[in-house]
Amino acid sequence: MFRYVILLFILCGPVVAQDTAEADKRIVQTVQRLASFDYSKASQKTKDAIDRYLTATAGSDEYFQLVERFGVASQKEILFKLAADKAGSAQSGQAVKLLFQLGQGSAVKEKLASLDPAGAAALVQAFASVGSKETTELAATLLTDPKTARPVSEAALKGLGVNAAGQQAILAAAQAGKLPDVLKPAAASLLATSTDEAIRTAAAKALTMTGAAKLPPVAELVKKTGDPAKGQVAYMTFCFSCHQVNGLGIDFGPALSEIGSKLAKEALYDSILNPSAGISFGFEGWDVKMKDGNQYVGMIASETDAEISLKVPGGIIVKCAKDAIVSRDKMKVSLMTPNIHEIMSADDLVNVVEYLASLKKK
Repeated sequence: MFRYVILLFILCGPVVAQDTAEADKRIVQTVQRLASFDYSKASQKTKDAIDRYLTATAGSDEYFQLVERFGVASQKEILFKLAADKAGSAQSGQAVKLLFQLGQGSAVKEKLASLDPAGAAALVQAFASVGSKETTELAATLLTDPKTARPVSEAALKGLGVNAAGQQAILAAAQAGKLPDVLKPAAASLLATSTDEAIRTAAAKALTMTGAAKLPPVAELVKKTGDPAKGQVAYMTFCFSCHQVNGLGIDFGPALSEIGSKLAKEALYDSILNPSAGISFGFEGWDVKMKDGNQYVGMIASETDAEISLKVPGGIIVKCAKDAIVSRDKMKVSLMTPNIHEIMSADDLVNVVEYLASLKKK
């Protein structure tokens, strides 16, 4: 008899698991339709079903949307894992953003203290790139603290550099004389490529920028032959954080998988060196200021009567309730990094263009 029970369990186990998964999915779909649904007041059975469904879909767009909508703090450990395992990706940024949003800021600090420098650097870069008031203040503290390990302070600088609030924090540290000397060259290069002209101007006064080599005219650059393999390496350094090629990279700016079939070399140079000359439809930048003091710069991913979903650098989606917005202004300049030729060599530029020109429609 016992053997028959075991056999029945083996045969039915996957079916039962599948039935549970389907039941969980139906429960989630049902509560999503209920505008008044409150996760905190739901029955334990409903919470368990939602938690199982979230665990099964961890890392997906739907997962992040549901955790944010329902405020599921029990997903803390999974969010930490996503932040660490997906370091440098939009998923990592989304995970950290939600941890702070769920009131887990102190848990992030505790986690940070328990990690080795490499792990801490990955986590710091992830939350520094979010751009909220709380994440920016924490990253800025680590940036200026002389006790911070160098990999961590460099990660804080890199993360802060991708958003307006972070760039302001770097500039403030430089102006106050609190920015470590070892970080000043990188900070100068980073702020020189800000989309905010006021930041670029102030940074030029507060930090010494290493003189960038003067580029020859585009007509001469076009005649040069670069190395696509070296160009791919340079692309991974300078372009990867905003563009995707065949699914690799951050989904923020236009995908470049077939850009070589769309633009000639001359146009590629022009789009890199003069990004604001032609802004692609759907990629216009917006500057959104909130009542709580947060400021976000990004593209409008979607909009309803109640809120705006803003995609900010790093591919993170920030939801801004319209009744909490102080102002929303369309930017006159591109969100693409200006003056990028000031932080890359002429050879890197030629090689990147050669690589992009090789990306043809299959």
